[in-house]
Amino acid sequence: MSNEAPSAPRFLVRQGCKGWMVYDRERKGPALVGTNPAASLTKEEAEHIQRALTANSEREQNRS
Repeated sequence: MSNEAPSAPRFLVRQGCKGWMVYDRERKGPALVGTNPAASLTKEEAEHIQRALTANSEREQNRS
């Protein structure tokens, strides 16, 4: 068991000015899907993208 606090998630679903977005804590702005910002989405779309980005990020961390 580790004494380290769990790290905060990188990707968060947040309500934006127009619809929902996936916020990237490292970029300090909307997450990118390819070259497109993950913004102006329905809540369901944002949650789906967040799950996909989180899974992809975890796979990349496990490789290193």
